[in-house]
Amino acid sequence: MKKRFLLGGLLIVLMVIALLAAACGGEEPATTTAAPTTTAGPTTTAAPSSDTTAAPGPDTTAAGPTKTETLTFGVITSVSGVMAPGFKAIYDAVGPTEELLNSKGGLVIGDTKYDIGIVAYDDQSTTEGAMTAINKIIQDGVKHLYAPMFMPNNLAIAQLCEENKIIRIKSFGAGAIEVNPDNPFMFFANSGVENISPFYDYALTKYPNVKKVAIIAPDDPGGATYIELLKAAIAAHGLEEAYYELYPIGTEDYYPILNKALATKPDAIDVVYGIPPWTSAIINQSRELGFTGPIFAPCTAGDPNIVNAMVKPEYATDILNAAPDVTSDQMLPLVKELGSLVKAQGTSWEMDSLHLLDAFTILLQAMEVAQSVDTEKVVAAIDTGPMKTFDSIYGPGEWGSHPEVYGNNHCGKKPLLMSTYKDGKITFEFVQ
Repeated sequence: MKKRFLLGGLLIVLMVIALLAAACGGEEPATTTAAPTTTAGPTTTAAPSSDTTAAPGPDTTAAGPTKTETLTFGVITSVSGVMAPGFKAIYDAVGPTEELLNSKGGLVIGDTKYDIGIVAYDDQSTTEGAMTAINKIIQDGVKHLYAPMFMPNNLAIAQLCEENKIIRIKSFGAGAIEVNPDNPFMFFANSGVENISPFYDYALTKYPNVKKVAIIAPDDPGGATYIELLKAAIAAHGLEEAYYELYPIGTEDYYPILNKALATKPDAIDVVYGIPPWTSAIINQSRELGFTGPIFAPCTAGDPNIVNAMVKPEYATDILNAAPDVTSDQMLPLVKELGSLVKAQGTSWEMDSLHLLDAFTILLQAMEVAQSVDTEKVVAAIDTGPMKTFDSIYGPGEWGSHPEVYGNNHCGKKPLLMSTYKDGKITFEFVQ
């Protein structure tokens, strides 16, 4: 059953699939390095983003560090090619994330203070480009990597990463084809499948009259995990699955599907996951057809503010989107600081701007617990050592989401992030 659990629900991956067209790789990809910011800073790891505290490591040398080195995090993303627009927010966050982590003191282990460097490697929107990028990463000696969000590119580099003991991490994922015991150096900072059941716990407190749900989702094999667990959650909550249909990637006219779905008289429509153009079209068109019930997106409909801008104001109500509103005052201080840096450089501040900060703050905590940057020791600290919990940029987290799916504890659990739409306005809250 494990092979059925593929990556799904991820906003950027879906955007990639929607944009994907023939593209050629093979040239040496551009490597972009954000200018490091080195500060005298406090001799601690990057500050946790919440009031909770991750399991502490042993005390560092009382006299403080006596030498300084650079710890480099790699990022494989699409700087060029057809997928680049979908990954732009990640690329634009490289410099601000590096600056923020260094402003918090970088990392101190024993007598060494590590300044943080983040280097972006261009996969040119192809698996061939991803292979070129990982070979350059190996040559550069980089051992900690933000993995490609596009699943085929991550799968393409997996063997080389495992052979070279390179830690790969994504801020968000779902598929056991990526995270499993055969890939012991791969992690998801958050498992998307973790959202589904608590989402319905929350949704039914707000909409207790919902009894029948119509599922309308993208026809993407990567979404099989989400669909399977969503159907199970609907049944477990005593609801009826009134309608189910997958639409082809790139669909713009949803009226034929919606007419069939609405004929079953559902109380709610669940779009499961998607990118803003798709989910906003379903919202707009279903409202035009007279549907007034709630619309659910337990695995994110995309950045809440982008979705809101694409939905007609009179239709932007009774929508639940499991995604962070990065403009909310409820965001934790570290997120707000990153937002200031991203906006100061004149680039878009959105949900995907947070992926690198999310992943790297957790890795830094694991290194502190392991008291080492050695990847085998960092993995051991998570697998068998004291790092069972961590502070994420969204609040307290812990390892071990759905071990029955992944076969290990390499997927994190975090609070459910809920954006609720009412009369064209978004209310955000952390659901514990």
